[in-house]
Amino acid sequence: MTFLILTIFLGLTACTNHTGDKSVTDKIIADSSSTRQKKSATTDSLTWQKDELTKIYTQAIAEFIKSAYKKDKTTFDTLYFGKHIYGQPDDFPCIELPATIENTQIRLVSPEVGQKKQAARKSLVYVNMMGWVDNEKAAFILVVFSNGGEHQYDYFINFNHNTSSGKFELVKIEFENYLHNNGQKPKRITIYKDGK
Repeated sequence: MTFLILTIFLGLTACTNHTGDKSVTDKIIADSSSTRQKKSATTDSLTWQKDELTKIYTQAIAEFIKSAYKKDKTTFDTLYFGKHIYGQPDDFPCIELPATIENTQIRLVSPEVGQKKQAARKSLVYVNMMGWVDNEKAAFILVVFSNGGEHQYDYFINFNHNTSSGKFELVKIEFENYLHNNGQKPKRITIYKDGK
């Protein structure tokens, strides 16, 4: 229950569209850097080795790419992921992702570099990925920005850890569309659940 409340709170906090004169990415960077102390990057569980974290993050990104295509035929040439490290449980872990996932180029950049790249190229897709991994489950929120830093949509991806196979299995993918929502909180749509 605590995990669900934390996930909802972080999702709502990350998804605020009202930022005054600042762009969404300005607000995310300013809020993050002013309220968080610098510590080493961690995940919810320190028991997971880097290679295991790399696998589950790669798996979540692959599911995101496949879901975006299945939902509305969205394809990506390159995705830029914010490597945010603020000493919080949802920090991006100290891992290196594959250069390509599902035929899409993957680039890890600092939030500051992501902001500059979005200002220079409006079509660039920047993803703020937050993850929580433990011995039983893994949950991810992918907050997607484009059009010069405009919040586009969010994906919520959940896995359960199968102890017999030692692998994470996809449980559910949900989607919230922030385009053309007139300032209203969008409805969360389940696009995959329990194998369907």
